[in-house]
Amino acid sequence: MGARRYLTAAIAIGAVATTTGCLGGGGGTSNTSGTATGAGKAEVEVMYGFGNEQESAFHKDLDAFAAKNGFKVKYTKAGSWDTEIRTRIAGGSPPDVGLFPQPGVMCDIAKQGKILAYDDATVATDNETLVPGFSASGTCDGKVYGLPSAVSVKSLLWYDQAAWKATGLTFPTTMDELLKVTDELKGKGDTPWCIAAESGAATGWPITDWIEDLVLRTAGPEGYDKWVKGELKFNSPEVKAAFDYFHTIAFTEGNVLGGTKAIASTNFQTGGNALFKQPPGCYLFKQATFIAGKGGFPDNVLAKLDTTVGVAAFPPKEAGNNPVLVGGDLAAAFNGDANTIKLRNFIASKDNGIEVGKAGYFSPHKTFDVNLYPSKTLQAIASEVLYKSSAARFDGSDLMPAKVGAGTFWTEPIKWITGQIDETQMLDNIDKSWPTS
Repeated sequence: MGARRYLTAAIAIGAVATTTGCLGGGGGTSNTSGTATGAGKAEVEVMYGFGNEQESAFHKDLDAFAAKNGFKVKYTKAGSWDTEIRTRIAGGSPPDVGLFPQPGVMCDIAKQGKILAYDDATVATDNETLVPGFSASGTCDGKVYGLPSAVSVKSLLWYDQAAWKATGLTFPTTMDELLKVTDELKGKGDTPWCIAAESGAATGWPITDWIEDLVLRTAGPEGYDKWVKGELKFNSPEVKAAFDYFHTIAFTEGNVLGGTKAIASTNFQTGGNALFKQPPGCYLFKQATFIAGKGGFPDNVLAKLDTTVGVAAFPPKEAGNNPVLVGGDLAAAFNGDANTIKLRNFIASKDNGIEVGKAGYFSPHKTFDVNLYPSKTLQAIASEVLYKSSAARFDGSDLMPAKVGAGTFWTEPIKWITGQIDETQMLDNIDKSWPTS
């Protein structure tokens, strides 16, 4: 949906399996080995859902590769990815390559035998340079069907550099230290946090990012994987601990600008602007990288991004164990044509993304030259957060069934925050909504 797609794709900072059945796409010979067959199509269609600077840069990267390899690329932009890709598949005419923003949708289609798995050699090569955990996010029933192209980073805390320096506090490096700093700020008479969850019909999704980051820490990456599959309930101790931690920050009087009821009515794009007021309205704001782009922080702040805005990783449970929550797009092939496989593999490789990186979008490969990113802020996020991560995981609500991930996981926490239900009711309501099949 619109707000979720915006979050997982728009990050321009500083740029101010078992494959059974018939694999469509035409022109290529279907196979289940993940290797290329045939002489190769003259034109390979790629379908995606992102726009802005990322789209034009993506075209440049792929066009250069295709020209060197003797074929052309046809680009198809989907306005509503989930609906349009399913319609194309149902009609027997999927694109050759698709970039899935939602791993859960990709796995649904893979189970229908409509997507070709990657061969083991390609996965092994990519895993040498990928941030740990990325190939797991594209794995369905033990086979890798999608590997990431450009990604966004969500495990971030933003602050005003000058305002934070004036506090004299050391920036927290663990979850316990974050709670301590919250108390210290409040003890000085300051409001520690801005939290914003309003997004029209999608109000509530920013809270899912909070909880996902916390579950990554309270349950660990393995527990997180079980949670998004429905194997670990929302009311389990590991997941409840994440909600309890959020409760400590968000529900404690004086911690959040405007109190809990303001969270649901404060817009997610502008909710952190109070960081830069004089005196500051708050000192910490959790949001993904897009917030430091047009439409997020104020224009006068963005004009001096590197010298005004501070950013750091959302603290881990213990120092050194630093998982990262991400969004992005997974490259998948709908047929085994030689040029289809060649292009899919390039999109997911460490060699792709030079122009995309220059436009301000992250490569998931740790070997990417961070100096190509167009701002010191973006370079710091890449080198200090993304590429130092111990494990990456895709947005959990995008991995869950839509009834939960874009349904009760959005709505029930808002009822909790606004005092309509208690925490136990919220967790039970979400668990009850999980599809039984």
